[in-house]
Amino acid sequence: MACKDQGDLPFLAYVDKLMDQLHHNVPKALREFDAEAIHDARVATRRLKAAVDLVQPCLTQNRRKPLEKQLKKLRKRLGPLRDLDVMIDHLTEIASKPAQTAGASWLRDQLIKCRDEEREESRNDVAPADVLAKLGAWWPVRQEIADAHEAIDSLLAESLHLQLDAFAERASRAGMSPPHASNILPEERDPHQLRITGKRLRYTLELAQEQGHKLPPLVLREFKRMQEALGTWHDYVVLAGRAMQTSLDQSLAYHDLAMQEKVLDVAAMAVRRAQRELAGFSKLWQQRGEDVARTIREKFPLTRPVTEPQTGPGPSDSGEPPTPAPPPPDVASTA
Repeated sequence: MACKDQGDLPFLAYVDKLMDQLHHNVPKALREFDAEAIHDARVATRRLKAAVDLVQPCLTQNRRKPLEKQLKKLRKRLGPLRDLDVMIDHLTEIASKPAQTAGASWLRDQLIKCRDEEREESRNDVAPADVLAKLGAWWPVRQEIADAHEAIDSLLAESLHLQLDAFAERASRAGMSPPHASNILPEERDPHQLRITGKRLRYTLELAQEQGHKLPPLVLREFKRMQEALGTWHDYVVLAGRAMQTSLDQSLAYHDLAMQEKVLDVAAMAVRRAQRELAGFSKLWQQRGEDVARTIREKFPLTRPVTEPQTGPGPSDSGEPPTPAPPPPDVASTA
């Protein structure tokens, strides 16, 4: 990569770095099953998706779609491996508590078997060299991003306002309980969609930082705390569901009713932990959310109005906020 790109196009330099990280981690994730590489590769695909979504108005569909397809396929391949790693780690910790040892140990052993099967399937179905070759779809997209670099600041401002509005609305509703939530649809209080919206917002804030728009460290620290609470909520929700599903798949109640009770105790404990994390997020948002949102809006003033944010699931399967409005008229768009 030319030095000029690094100095003159910081956004592009950052996305190049993400792609380099992905190339470095894919072989380690899909052949060595290194837990850190799996995590880092999956996060890189999400950050790259956030970058491509941001500049989508400046990209032609026939160049953008192949890259999006490969990132999504890789993310779906890495997802089950990552989830199993996280659940096994949590169960190892839970098993250290005498009251949960038997149920957590049984479930952990079952998930280790599942992970072994998932790894074997990955070995048979996915060649890292093939994945890396298909990621070559990045290069034409990269050129279009370079050509549209003057639009990035405007796109960042508009996208951040839209995403922040969507996140704030969901955050305000997520912690509501009857009777306050009686007139709100369940999907509008869905913590899963809140988590996805917040993750996307965090990645866009990272893009803004790399572009040179520095936010106060306190704002980023507070937002990270909120994200971590939602992330831990998700970990324990997934664990609770997997505990119940695994015991059903193994017909555990038919064969060992006492162990079934212990596994259900683990699931109940996971649900309680998830509830505490969600309550913790709601408290953080009530205390700091308004200040965080105001600081972000002030840091990225709009030069023209944007459309109303979409509060329900978007056109993608992830329920993410809509694509930002197109760039100003003085920036050529090939979309």
